[in-house]
Amino acid sequence: MTGPGGLTEVAVGSYNILHATTTCPRNGETGPVEIEFTFGRLDFRDYRVGDILDWGTKGLREPKQRPVGGDYDNEGYVECPVCHKDYWVWITVRADVITDVRVDPTRPGHIP
Repeated sequence: MTGPGGLTEVAVGSYNILHATTTCPRNGETGPVEIEFTFGRLDFRDYRVGDILDWGTKGLREPKQRPVGGDYDNEGYVECPVCHKDYWVWITVRADVITDVRVDPTRPGHIP
């Protein structure tokens, strides 16, 4: 969507979804989850580990463009489908491919 002066607007709350399997640090259950993340082209795309990330040119927050070599690490947010508590993960992108997801045990969730 284009705003005043031809600038691209990003809808508040825009994100992508990474489908992966993780172990919830709150209850120890391992299973499929949907991870929200806010990098790449932000248009609610569905990804899996092994997919090529579309960096695009519209709707980028951080980074503002494709990183050199397509390598990037950033966080994702998960709400456990079993206990409905939340936690954070780190997502690894190498040469534009989503290569890894790992739970961040140091960052607490928002849901008590």
